Amino acid sequence: MLKILKIMTLSALILASACSKDENNKTEKLLIQSGETQYEYEIEVADTKETLYHGLMGRNSLPENSGMLFDITIVPKDLDVAMWMKDTLIPLDIIFIDENGEIFYIHENAEPNSTTGIIPPKRPRAVLELNAGQVKDKQIKVGDSVKNRVLGNLD
Repeated sequence: MLKILKIMTLSALILASACSKDENNKTEKLLIQSGETQYEYEIEVADTKETLYHGLMGRNSLPENSGMLFDITIVPKDLDVAMWMKDTLIPLDIIFIDENGEIFYIHENAEPNSTTGIIPPKRPRAVLELNAGQVKDKQIKVGDSVKNRVLGNLD
């Protein structure tokens, strides 16, 4: 029970998925290599406690081929990582990425406003949120690779 409480506390305090867009948010390129096909996204990076907490909360939409990448390195290593959809108004596909830039877990079509924790089987290096349906439409799967500046594999 203590571990679940710890996970939910982290979700509530640090890694909520979803917030009102700050007009100063900058975007950058992220690539997903799925088989022979490469997909390009313009993503925002959540790399501060504030941006990790707010994520995509309160937004009514997310432009096509965009998303948010959560840099998990700023979360203390003794805390488990979980995502949730509290105050998130749009459904999302949530992709968990390891330190090598490889997708190891995917949660499709996360339900808006849900407070249920989405818990990966291991600690991620980063978490990517995309519009729901992207994983299915583009056949993104576990084992595909992700490239971005935050992951250190794209300038």
